[in-house]
Amino acid sequence: MTTVALDLLGGDGAPGVVADAAATLLSNAADTGLRLVLVGPVDVARDQLVARGVDLNRVTLLSATCGVSMDASPLDVVRQDAQREVAETTVVVAARAVRDGLADAWVSVGHTGASVASAVLTLGRIQGMQRPALAVLVPALASPVVLLDVGATTTGSVGALEQFSIAGHAFAVAVGVENPRVGLLTIGSESGKGDELRVETDAHLALTLPARGLTYVGPVEGFDVTRGNRAEVIVTDGFTGNIVLKSIEGAAAWAAHQIGVAYGDAGPARGVIRAAAAGDFAGGLLLGVEGVTVVGHGAGTAAQVIGCVELARRAVEHDLIGNIRSAMADL
Repeated sequence: MTTVALDLLGGDGAPGVVADAAATLLSNAADTGLRLVLVGPVDVARDQLVARGVDLNRVTLLSATCGVSMDASPLDVVRQDAQREVAETTVVVAARAVRDGLADAWVSVGHTGASVASAVLTLGRIQGMQRPALAVLVPALASPVVLLDVGATTTGSVGALEQFSIAGHAFAVAVGVENPRVGLLTIGSESGKGDELRVETDAHLALTLPARGLTYVGPVEGFDVTRGNRAEVIVTDGFTGNIVLKSIEGAAAWAAHQIGVAYGDAGPARGVIRAAAAGDFAGGLLLGVEGVTVVGHGAGTAAQVIGCVELARRAVEHDLIGNIRSAMADL
């Protein structure tokens, strides 16, 4: 049985969309071995679940009075709340549930910055990780690609990108990729391409990753992210990774529209995009903190929230945190 704490107030459609997801998950809990802890105002959670016919005995309600608004300074809000004996924000209460053993993982589709800050301040970093990285699975032609960092931080360093490579490799293994190859995102596939950070990192990874038994393919380009035929793990700094991810989302939406114009029906193409946005592709795993943390898209649907919870469950079942901890032990 895996227990996942779910932020009731996270996301544009909260609490309704999150409650829809929770109701569906609880209806299948006996088959999936899942238990939910719903984090938010208890009276709101109770009303939302009862309205959906959920037996309250099948879910734990954990009190938190408020979420973090999208226009707030996430670090300030979370830091202040983390210092309170009784936390008030859902992201801090949910992260504490993992820290205190009440849950094995936690999920929020709310403010990304607040989720990252809460995970770092509440759970702490895995030894050897300078900073956490947000990793996503990108649908690709040959094989899904783990792309990281996509926005946990905005800067990079040679050491951080090495750590991202090791953590991303562990993530790829956890989602079923055999012998994943690691590539460094830059502007050309030849050695020496890119800015000073990319050139230095390429030379460093070429020495250190093979010594750890990891396959390093060298520099890869932007189109390799969605082709998936050169590397199953692609590392970059969070600033670049976030732009790449949002560009892929925009390109997919444009393609669906153009297919609709050409064939008179955009429904099938949009259905493909919706399917890709659910499941393992629904959210990002925050790698490098001492607890499974999944962050979803704020505009996510109930199906995407379910995908985030299932991703969290799989990470727990594959002991992703333990595997990253072991891989980082000698850094």
